[in-house]
Amino acid sequence: MRSLERAIAAIEWLFAVIATLLMLSIMVTVFADVTLRYLFNRPLAWAYDLISLYLMAGVYFLVLSGTFAAHAHVGVDILVQQLPAPLRRVCDLLSCLIGIGLFGLIAWVGAQRAWVNWVSDERISGVIAWPTWVAAALVPLGCGLLMLRLSYRSAGLLLQFATGREYVAPLPISGYTAE
Repeated sequence: MRSLERAIAAIEWLFAVIATLLMLSIMVTVFADVTLRYLFNRPLAWAYDLISLYLMAGVYFLVLSGTFAAHAHVGVDILVQQLPAPLRRVCDLLSCLIGIGLFGLIAWVGAQRAWVNWVSDERISGVIAWPTWVAAALVPLGCGLLMLRLSYRSAGLLLQFATGREYVAPLPISGYTAE
């Protein structure tokens, strides 16, 4: 089970590195566009399309799973943190199972969309005819990895319920206090 955790974490790390490079690309492209626009009156006509179609989608979808693993998604856990540990694990399992279904649906629809875009060679109209399948493929990639992470966590929680041994670390309780 630990080797699967390491494999998922390695993919999450790779995706985070790629997302970091995409964010750097956004900053460089925006800087170049603004500089060329205001100093030379020659903006990059393709910058908006590149950033909005590819780079932002990559930054968002490639870090979904790693953000979940770090417990960094926005969560309303003020009530859950008041529950005893076994009941918190039940809530954790339920949210993982719901997440698997929801992100599975998103990944499935995203994969279908990417496939249709690929087969039909769909492109956006603009200065550069960017293919849309690349951006569409980011959705099932990110959501698929998140499904894998949620499935791993669910299996670990189920094993913990069955054996009493801890297979996955409990989610940290947020820093909120009633003081």
